[in-house]
Amino acid sequence: MLALARPAIIEACAPLADAGGWRSELPLFVALPEYRPGFEDRDAEQVRQGLADPSLPVKFSSVTVAPMGHAAGLAAMAKATREIEAGAYDACLIGGVESYFQADTMEWLDANLQLTGAVSRSGFVPGEGAGFGLLMSEDACGRCGLSALARVRSASTAREPNLIKTADRCLGKGLTEAVQAVIQSLDEGTRTIDAVICDVNGERYRAEEWAFVCLRLGQYFDDPTAYDSPADCWGDMGAASGPLFAMLACRATARGYAKGRNTLIWASSERGLRAAVVLGASGRV
Repeated sequence: MLALARPAIIEACAPLADAGGWRSELPLFVALPEYRPGFEDRDAEQVRQGLADPSLPVKFSSVTVAPMGHAAGLAAMAKATREIEAGAYDACLIGGVESYFQADTMEWLDANLQLTGAVSRSGFVPGEGAGFGLLMSEDACGRCGLSALARVRSASTAREPNLIKTADRCLGKGLTEAVQAVIQSLDEGTRTIDAVICDVNGERYRAEEWAFVCLRLGQYFDDPTAYDSPADCWGDMGAASGPLFAMLACRATARGYAKGRNTLIWASSERGLRAAVVLGASGRV
């Protein structure tokens, strides 16, 4: 995980190297997998210590790890957005790193019929990778002479009470709450969601969860069923999902193929955390 995270962090912070107006150290927030066979609290602490290494060319005022799975990166983005708006700091680095490829983890996924294969009708392809991005206030961007690739228009989190791998039936309550909150936070007249990037990965639970959101909030979407699920191409990216989705939205805008003004990115963690963020062309952060 450190081998994946370090080059992504260095690349994400590269714009600051030429920014004459930036002299401060950054707080770093890192999304990690939820605890599971093959990844425990000592592993999370090892990642934290490894990213606090003073030999890295980027210096951090603090390193906070969040072992909360798929939704952790977007949850960190929501928290950091609030803190930047409150003046706690001007900029931070947010990201996530994931690797399922540890023997105990793969055996655990297989035992729970979560791996795509002949014996599982509702599995996914595991992936590994890392994604990091700078989150800055408009004032900080201006001082550094940087142009924002996207702007956080709204962000929210919620909890889902009915979890995967239980007998409870998920009706999408938590995800609906998170998505509704980000939409309602937008200015009236700008609440149409033009594109969706999410962590639907082949598991029936996730697909049904989004279906309930579509039934409840479909009026706010250009087409809620026309979502992009990157797991189809690079596998399930777990804790790296949210930051990587944000990078996809940024590149779509930069290259001119974004579907519209507002892109919703969302993710669901197995233990109930739900997070949603709307990225667009306007906003304070």
